Amino acid sequence: MIEDDERILLEGRAGYETPFNRGHLTLTDKRLIWEKSLSIDPFGDHEIALPLNQVDSISPRGDAIALSTAKGDVVIFPQFWMLSVITGGRRTKEWISELQRAVRTAKGEAASA
Repeated sequence: MIEDDERILLEGRAGYETPFNRGHLTLTDKRLIWEKSLSIDPFGDHEIALPLNQVDSISPRGDAIALSTAKGDVVIFPQFWMLSVITGGRRTKEWISELQRAVRTAKGEAASA
């Protein structure tokens, strides 16, 4: 799903919409991609590929990250909640930092294009 002109910045396991919808999360220099691997909703289509230049804001919600877009919020759980108690939410903080940097860069490139 990674395109030839994309560069992977960060990747790992994460939940989408709920901590129990587990899958693989990839942050590239152009998109945030989540691919389902284990889902509590086997009938739902839970895979996303969100262009970073469409992200309006990024904010923490406990162990989750909420990304606001014109089409609505996307909620990602980059760390299983039980582990966040042990690690102090370090993975969530790391993802927020990298997402903010990547979104700024993507929007800067879109503005100059």
